[in-house]
Amino acid sequence: MILTDEHIVYENNCRKMFVGEIIQGIIYGEIQYVFEDNENLIPEPSYFTKYPEIDTLDHSIYFQMTNKTIYVFWDNTFFSYGLLSKEIDLEETLNDHEQKWDVSNEEKWINLIGQRIIDFKINWEEASSFIYPQTFLLETENGKTIILSASEFKDSEQNKVYGMSDNLLVTTNLTLAKELKIT
Repeated sequence: MILTDEHIVYENNCRKMFVGEIIQGIIYGEIQYVFEDNENLIPEPSYFTKYPEIDTLDHSIYFQMTNKTIYVFWDNTFFSYGLLSKEIDLEETLNDHEQKWDVSNEEKWINLIGQRIIDFKINWEEASSFIYPQTFLLETENGKTIILSASEFKDSEQNKVYGMSDNLLVTTNLTLAKELKIT
């Protein structure tokens, strides 16, 4: 696979966005489904999988950094269902279609709060002669890796990962991510 200048510029821009930033908080974004007969119900998170170390998000993840928020979501960057990241003002980008969950104090994230991101890499995939950003790998100063992949579990057993998806799989367990072929 040969990356074009456009791919290299994209990866370098993402790297500049993340590297050197200190994680202050993590917010998950899930599509907010509202049905007529249960409008008054308080939604509950649905990002859990059978793996406590892997969460599934049908929309996005927000990294609250010291001076900015970085929004990562699946998009049609280069090819349908790749990853896109952009800097946003979280307070100004509230929307009606997304339920947000602050997961900063959850076990997989608590040891990453206050950590500086020291490296960023994209795992590129090729499909139909298109090369697209399938997975972001963020390395923190305490040696942990955050894996964000435009992937999902489609089988009920959650044993097989499918890429090119309108979903994100999120984990900090590199060994499990490799075993399931998320990376």
